[in-house]
Amino acid sequence: MAKPEWMATDDAQFVAQRELGLYHAYFDAFDSVVARLLARDDASGIADAMAALADITRANVVSLYLNVPDGSAARMIAAWRDPATRLAAVTPAPLKLLEYASYAMLSDTLAVGMVLNKSLLELPLAEQMLLAQIGARRILCIPLLNRGELFGFLSFLDDDERRVRSSTELKLLSMLGNHVAQALVRLHVEDDLLANQQRLRALVGATEDMVFELSPEGVVRQVWSGHPALPSAETINGRQISLVLPPEMVHVLTPAIPEALASGRSVTLQCALPQRGVWLHLRLQPVTVGEPRVVVLVHDVTELAQDAARKKTMLDTLNLLDEAIIDLNPAGELIEATPAWASLRRLDARNPQQDLGKILSTWVHPEDQPAMAEVLAKLLKSNEASSLRVRLMQEKGEFVWVEARLIAQRGPDGSCHGVRGVMRDVTVAHLNEQHITQLAHYDNLTKLPNRLMLDQALAHAIDRARRDDTKVALGFIDLDHFKQINDAFGHKMGDELLVKLATRLKGVLRDNDLLARWGGDEFVVLLPDLTDTARLSDIAERLRQAAREGVVLDGMEAKPTISVGFAVFPDNAESSEELLTAADHTMYHAKNAGRNNACFYSDILHLKALGREHVAIQSRLSDAIRLGGLQVYYQPIVRAKGGDVFAIEALARWQDDKSGWISPELFIPMAEKVGLIQELSEVVTQQAFCKLREWRDAGLAQKLMLNVSRSQLFAPRFVSNLVDRLNEFRLRPSDVIIEITESVALTDYSRQLKHLKLLGAAGFQLAIDDFGTGYSSLSQLHEMPAQLLKVDVSFTQRLHTDEGRRVMQAIVQLSHGLDLDIVVEGVENLETARFLQGLGVQYLQGFHFSEPVPAGVAELWMRLGLSGKI
Repeated sequence: MAKPEWMATDDAQFVAQRELGLYHAYFDAFDSVVARLLARDDASGIADAMAALADITRANVVSLYLNVPDGSAARMIAAWRDPATRLAAVTPAPLKLLEYASYAMLSDTLAVGMVLNKSLLELPLAEQMLLAQIGARRILCIPLLNRGELFGFLSFLDDDERRVRSSTELKLLSMLGNHVAQALVRLHVEDDLLANQQRLRALVGATEDMVFELSPEGVVRQVWSGHPALPSAETINGRQISLVLPPEMVHVLTPAIPEALASGRSVTLQCALPQRGVWLHLRLQPVTVGEPRVVVLVHDVTELAQDAARKKTMLDTLNLLDEAIIDLNPAGELIEATPAWASLRRLDARNPQQDLGKILSTWVHPEDQPAMAEVLAKLLKSNEASSLRVRLMQEKGEFVWVEARLIAQRGPDGSCHGVRGVMRDVTVAHLNEQHITQLAHYDNLTKLPNRLMLDQALAHAIDRARRDDTKVALGFIDLDHFKQINDAFGHKMGDELLVKLATRLKGVLRDNDLLARWGGDEFVVLLPDLTDTARLSDIAERLRQAAREGVVLDGMEAKPTISVGFAVFPDNAESSEELLTAADHTMYHAKNAGRNNACFYSDILHLKALGREHVAIQSRLSDAIRLGGLQVYYQPIVRAKGGDVFAIEALARWQDDKSGWISPELFIPMAEKVGLIQELSEVVTQQAFCKLREWRDAGLAQKLMLNVSRSQLFAPRFVSNLVDRLNEFRLRPSDVIIEITESVALTDYSRQLKHLKLLGAAGFQLAIDDFGTGYSSLSQLHEMPAQLLKVDVSFTQRLHTDEGRRVMQAIVQLSHGLDLDIVVEGVENLETARFLQGLGVQYLQGFHFSEPVPAGVAELWMRLGLSGKI
């Protein structure tokens, strides 16, 4: 039976009203969902959109899935779950990442852009098992498409399979899905644009450049980044450059804009803003696609310009120096040099660069080339600077002495890519140094080697004898009755006799033998590399007969005689010191035996007894050091101007119970030989520091000069121990001047220099003792961290001669040139003191002022001074 007409009408109206309400609800949802998706500032935007979808669809779970990059699966991005639903609260892993290959119906339906709307029982087994994990009874999936390509979907799950949506609602959901898809695509595009903008800003910011875009008319269209010295982006954007940019920039940009657009190529410009202290590099890149425009890249080159200016200033300064600055490549080729190189080489002024590309050793003297090659090879492996002195050939073939200081230039990886050096002409200084060496190591009268050179030659001879199993003979020669000749004929005739005698004695020796003047009327003959001593008596006799030949002095003939004493290494001595002592005693035995005689060590029996006595003294010395038998005496160092005491030198003295006062010239070397020198030095240091503390408490400010031996200086903790000892007595390193002999300072020079620098860094002043007895060069003296030079007494003893005075004057001038104060030892009379005072010597020391005295007398000199001696 048909329904009544009124009932049919009411049902149609109800359906129409319901669908109209559905349309209104979904259309409102369109705006709400899209707005929430596009709300970038709200971190919960997508979740809120899912909640809005659930509200309109009344689904128990609403989820948003987006495909992974390769499209093989879809990942759950957001989800909303009805708290009252029976569906599981925990989402299983398969639902978080849906593999399309595992769910054919889902994949195929969505791939063609269709809606999947099924109950659980209508689905294939795979999809059923997936939904059963959370208890879902119905699924609705809306595809999300971009240009027909699936990139995700919306999922609606219900716990009741009776929740069936009408065809109208499905159409509305499809429309809603399209809106969601468009919103998501828009978000993706905006994200890409934002990322590109951020990358551009990061790129521009990383280079600290300013980038902006100009129209052909010079209007700023866009600004990507700014520069501190230029107006901000907000100020210049949309405005004419002539109104907002500095005039200097406008001046160069205005003609460049049409040039870049016309050529289609980039244009590079330089621009300086002097008032702002900024230098800019501008690059205009034309953009010809679409509306013509120009992109301007502004790069700040201020630091580069300033660095280039500094380098140019430095180079101009170096070009003013007399020293030549050179650059070598690792092969030793000269690749760059300052103008001073051309001056050093005396090159033609019209072609100063003619040496570039040639090996540096080309102009180095052949004898010096191995040393140069060794230094260059060392530099390739070391970061330390090296210096050497070589002869450099000038353009016309003449050689000059140059001092080269070289250092390797290394790249970031540590590899050597070149060598830089400073070379200066030291010819005059080198020749002066040679002259001083000649004066210091040769006797001025006879031109024979003096005792300093003899010591060196003797040491070398003994070293060779030990190595080659040979012998060394040493003879002391004394001119008999020389005082009578001086008294009878005068000192001038006496000097003439010594010169003639030296010539005759030298004439009977071999080429490799050495004759030296020991001092006064004494000579020493050194006979090295002897295989036996059979002919030694014959040589002694020939020396004696050579001296007997007549010499005419002031018209009268004299026939001088000599006394000779020989000793042999290793037969009669084990060291150079013992050999000298043995030969000296043997010579005195020859004189005591009647002069005009030659004796040999084997003939002197009492020397053996002397050796036994030395052994006994050594034993007693050990006890004296251990039991406090040593005393410290003090000798004042006086200011040449004024006579007040500047410092006092601590000196060890020993009064033996059996032998009385023992000379320090005997027991000091003895202590070094037997290894007691450090203990002896400790005793002296302890007593001297204790006394210095008493003097400080009494108000006396004079410094203490303390001698340091080679073994002490080499001790690893010498400096720190010395500082600790000073702290015990509440003293400072500045209270003490450390004396180190020149020969000790030059032993293993580089190692000693390190120790000397440690002493200097600790605050000690340093004095080079016995100056003139070693072999230091000017460069070594310059590098030593010393403040004082103590001139050896041997130079003072020669001041009665013109040559001796000239040597002393040269030494004083040298010390002044090196900015070193000078102490002259061995001042024995007022005449010597005043002569040295006139030369500009700062400090004097010697028996004229005071011999070494006990502490009480030294304190008196410190209080009263010695002005009466000046």
